[in-house]
Amino acid sequence: MNQALAFTEPDCIRPPAPEAAEPLLVDDHLDWPLPGQLERHVPIRYRLHGPVTAPVVGVLGGISANRQVQCWWRDLYGSARALNPDRIRILTLDWLGHGETVSTQTQADALAAVLDHLGLPELDVLIGASYGAMVGLCFAARHGQRLGRLLAISGADRSRPTSVALRHIQREILRFGVDTGQRERAVALARALAMTTYRPSAQFDQRFATEGSAQTLAEVSAYLDHVGRCFSSNFSAEHYNSLSNSLDQHEVNPGELTLPVDLVAIDSDALVPPEQIEALATRLPGPVRLHHIESRYGHDAFLKEPDCFNRLIHRLLAEEGIA
Repeated sequence: MNQALAFTEPDCIRPPAPEAAEPLLVDDHLDWPLPGQLERHVPIRYRLHGPVTAPVVGVLGGISANRQVQCWWRDLYGSARALNPDRIRILTLDWLGHGETVSTQTQADALAAVLDHLGLPELDVLIGASYGAMVGLCFAARHGQRLGRLLAISGADRSRPTSVALRHIQREILRFGVDTGQRERAVALARALAMTTYRPSAQFDQRFATEGSAQTLAEVSAYLDHVGRCFSSNFSAEHYNSLSNSLDQHEVNPGELTLPVDLVAIDSDALVPPEQIEALATRLPGPVRLHHIESRYGHDAFLKEPDCFNRLIHRLLAEEGIA
């Protein structure tokens, strides 16, 4: 049990800018035999951007994230931001699970396979948020010798029973939609249900406080319909179902993580609450720092608090001497 937890506040440390170098951009795929399903190959789509000789930083997001980190984490990507492709090589992936059975361990092994394919011996830092944090924990446990430091944001070693119960309902919605030929509508409904856990109830209450119940219903319905439609337009029922199952089956033995780990807990996160991340921190045998962040955005804080996470990641990379 680790007895030296560090509770820190993020600040901004920016080292002097190095001489400009022309960044390399590789956006490609690797055909990979699925572990345990060697007769089946799947493409791992990846993106590597940054100077050829720069340190390598992996970045993994939630289930809706992909290799285009410059899109889904745009406020942290670019010059003068934490994920600066002028200073570091940024490696990102699309999630597997388009009909095939996958786990967070499979996703971690896929990341290791991409490193092999690119001839990269290790990641200097791996930054994972939400689902990406779970995959990051798996990577640290299974391929720890290839990782310098892990930053895991709003992710733990396993899913809570309440989250498993919610996702069971989501998958039943997906199954019903597939059976009735309403796949896109089912994905939209499952995503809308998820939104009620990504954001705290207090934010819903504040955002949709109106003079009358009819107006509240209209505004809440319009919001959830909108986010559901946006998500379902490019996310299949099969992909949603596969990633949902992998979340429920996620499990990491904290005792296997001996490398330095930074954990981030959000005070308003009901999906992965601070006490769950605090409990994980006490079980990690290696160096661990626990960062508490206050936010009204709950589990989505990593997407909605760019100033805070730019400072935190700037500081971490500077401490590692790679930013």
